[in-house]
Amino acid sequence: MSSDKEDVKGPEEEPVSGKTVEPEEDPSLTDEEPVSAGPEEGEGTDTDQAQNESVSESEEAAGSDEEADAAATPPDVYAATAVPAEGGDGGGGSDDDTVSDVPDDDPEDEDDEPEDGDGAQMSLLDHLGELRSRLTRAALAVCVGMVACYSFAAQMFDILMQPMVDVFQKQAAATAPLLTPEFYQQFGVVFEKMLSANGFNHPEQMQIFMAALQKALMAVAREGHFQYTYPAEAFFAHIKISIVAGLFLVSPYVFAQIWGFIAPGLYSHERKWMIPMALFSGMFFTGGALFGYFQVFPYAFDFFAGFSNEGIQFVPKLNEYLSFCLKLLFAFGLVFELPLFIFFLARLGMVSSTGLRQKRKYAILFAFVISAILTPPDPFTQCLMAGPLIVLYEVGIWVAYFFGKREKRHLKKEAEAEAKAQAELDAVAKEGGKEDGEETP
Repeated sequence: MSSDKEDVKGPEEEPVSGKTVEPEEDPSLTDEEPVSAGPEEGEGTDTDQAQNESVSESEEAAGSDEEADAAATPPDVYAATAVPAEGGDGGGGSDDDTVSDVPDDDPEDEDDEPEDGDGAQMSLLDHLGELRSRLTRAALAVCVGMVACYSFAAQMFDILMQPMVDVFQKQAAATAPLLTPEFYQQFGVVFEKMLSANGFNHPEQMQIFMAALQKALMAVAREGHFQYTYPAEAFFAHIKISIVAGLFLVSPYVFAQIWGFIAPGLYSHERKWMIPMALFSGMFFTGGALFGYFQVFPYAFDFFAGFSNEGIQFVPKLNEYLSFCLKLLFAFGLVFELPLFIFFLARLGMVSSTGLRQKRKYAILFAFVISAILTPPDPFTQCLMAGPLIVLYEVGIWVAYFFGKREKRHLKKEAEAEAKAQAELDAVAKEGGKEDGEETP
């Protein structure tokens, strides 16, 4: 019994010759005791003794391999590369003694995001989600505006039809008059005198009466009428007019959503322009539509209706006329956004007044191309849109001159400010060098 125990413990008590063994590198010197049967448990079999001997030999071999690796690896490299495994003791040492150079994710570093350009941290799905929410808000705003404007759909319908009705009456009176304008004028004067002599005391309303009479007689002559063939066409015409009027009513909010989608990609000092840009965008959009209605529509419709004669008669279809008018209104509204678009690019430093002047001839060509796309395929309407577009481009040049970041005077001021700041830094560095020289003996 005693001989068996000595055979098992013999290899553990044998010292390793020629090497200095550290306690943390030699597994035989740890606190773990070899597995062996005690006197209370009885004598172990030969198989158990052989297994204990093999385990001891493997632990001794592993310890010698670790010593060889430690001797071959410099201490600095070993300390930099040693990373303890999960749940292990890192080669026998404690967790506190093991040094690891693997950087951990610091939650404070994740919060230190730059103040400017936060939108650059957004993923594609985040941008798509932001775009969806912005479009949803804009659509809801347009629906609210449509509901608010539907009560006035009939009045807006008459207003939108009025330019063509005026053209009809003008041409009918000039070409094939049922009654001449001079007849209505003289009849109004004589009729007013007769009524005044008989005690009629409303002479100020005679002009309204004569205009209504003339309009009624023009309707009898089948001039100035619109036709529709689909039963619900007039109803849908009122719906379309309500939607368009609602869009113009809430256009500042719609443009605010558009600029809000662009805002995350801008700097903080550029985002302060978002609310004024949204307001001015709505104003310019509405102003362009009003310009098209009051300035372009009378001349365009007069030109188009001038081709009618005794053989052909111009009787516009309601749906086609309405689509034509709404298309022109949107086109002129978008065209009038050009100065704001140039202002936005100038504030970003992407364009300058000098560059815009050099590209004026290309801008004129581009204006005619855009006008040909947005207007009907006729040179008259194309020129009516290309002319204001060229004028707005010239306005954009002056806008870029006053507000652009790449203008010469602004670049000169920035260069002077940078030179002044650099001079101050050089002076501070020079004073610091003198103080260091004085302190050093």
